[in-house]
Amino acid sequence: MNSNNSQRISLVRKYLCFALFAFLANSCANHPQVNNSIAKSDSSKAYDSKAIEFFMSGENYTMQGDYAMAVLEYQDALLYDSCSATIYGAMAKAYINLGKLERGINVLKKALTIDPDDYELREILAQVYFLSGNNKNSEVEYLKLIEANQKDLELQYQLAAIYLKNKKLDKAVEVYESIYHSDKTHVKALEKAAEISLVQQQLEKAEYYYDTLIQDYPKNTDYYKYRADIALVKNDLFTAISLYETLINLAPDDIEIAERYGDLLARSTDTQKAQNYLGKLIRDNPDRQAAYISLTLLLGRNNEIDSLTVLTDQAMERFPDQPYFPIMRANLLSNQNKFDDATQFLVRALAIDPENIQAKILLANTWEALKKYTLSDSLYTKIINANPENEIVLNNYAYSLALRGERLEEAMTMVNKALEIDPENASYLDTKGWLFYLGNNYKEAKIYIEKALANNATNAEVLEHLGDVLMKLNKPEDAQNYYRQALEIDSENERLQNKLSD
Repeated sequence: MNSNNSQRISLVRKYLCFALFAFLANSCANHPQVNNSIAKSDSSKAYDSKAIEFFMSGENYTMQGDYAMAVLEYQDALLYDSCSATIYGAMAKAYINLGKLERGINVLKKALTIDPDDYELREILAQVYFLSGNNKNSEVEYLKLIEANQKDLELQYQLAAIYLKNKKLDKAVEVYESIYHSDKTHVKALEKAAEISLVQQQLEKAEYYYDTLIQDYPKNTDYYKYRADIALVKNDLFTAISLYETLINLAPDDIEIAERYGDLLARSTDTQKAQNYLGKLIRDNPDRQAAYISLTLLLGRNNEIDSLTVLTDQAMERFPDQPYFPIMRANLLSNQNKFDDATQFLVRALAIDPENIQAKILLANTWEALKKYTLSDSLYTKIINANPENEIVLNNYAYSLALRGERLEEAMTMVNKALEIDPENASYLDTKGWLFYLGNNYKEAKIYIEKALANNATNAEVLEHLGDVLMKLNKPEDAQNYYRQALEIDSENERLQNKLSD
């Protein structure tokens, strides 16, 4: 006999001895009713011996991977000991290996009825429930397992996963948090809790979890980034900027962090600090676009036309394949009513990116301002055909038709669809109200335009529309009040001036 065979036999004997010990520990020698004469002569020993014989034969077949034969042997063993949890457990495992999960579950339940404290069998039952999609029963079994062994964190991970399957997100979060507080090396657990909280829009919870992670792991830059994102969702720009200032100290050479910080500064009221920082960022990294984009937005917001013109010229020269900068330049020119010049830059942007939806919308608006309605209508139609759920285009086209007094029913259909997508949008509400006005339905017009004004009280055009509606409703004093408010916002508007002088 060679050494490999002797090692194998030795291993088998060791395993069989262990299985035999487990069997004896769990056997209750419940014998089948056979020959009475045998039963009278040392029956306990005879029956135990036969049960063990068939059980060990089943174990041999299991070790060889022949689970079907193993099941048959276990069944014979149960004829001689019908209340052995060990035999039932072994048979259940064989069924599971054969892919017969339901039979495996039933046999496991029988084993646990005999020995409810068998930790291994209960964990197998919980796992089989989970694999077979029976998440509710799996949850029950894992709760029993955890109650028996509260320090086993892997069991808690399994329970959390089942809670997620059962859509009990709050309970999953509680488990993940508990895992982390049990052992702070399990960082992934608290990260998961934070992630689920974000999905549920429970920002206070997510904020607490990331604050905890930052406190415990202050050098992990990702936690600061996620925490800053939460602050931005809550419109807490000050906290987001403060977090990125810490990030810059932690990672002074990370250009993406520096660019993000510059973008946040550009949104703040500290215009000079933002300009100085972004200007330096551009000088130090002239071949990166992010700082140019942030500074462009800042200059546009502050209406610094000359500086914006110079910057977009520089950016278009350095980044000729980026459509963003000609679009921004076109937007600047449109605000100056230089629509022909704006058109040239939009055509340039679309030559770079023919599917750029922002450039297409602006070009349609520009052609509309130039009263090139054939071109604007054609482009609006193409955009809607390609993007039927784009509520901005639906509203813009509807309002364009309303201003011209054309195809009002079609315009109403489009704005209704836009409002289905964004029911509280002030522009869409105003468009619908104005369409009612054009249809001489002044009461409905008043309802929608007042809703629009409630969402955007500083829009001169909406204020003027409400004044026009009130004039039709024979409320001239109220109408004049809204005209005056509109003129305070748009002081150069001759139309408003004429309405106030009438």
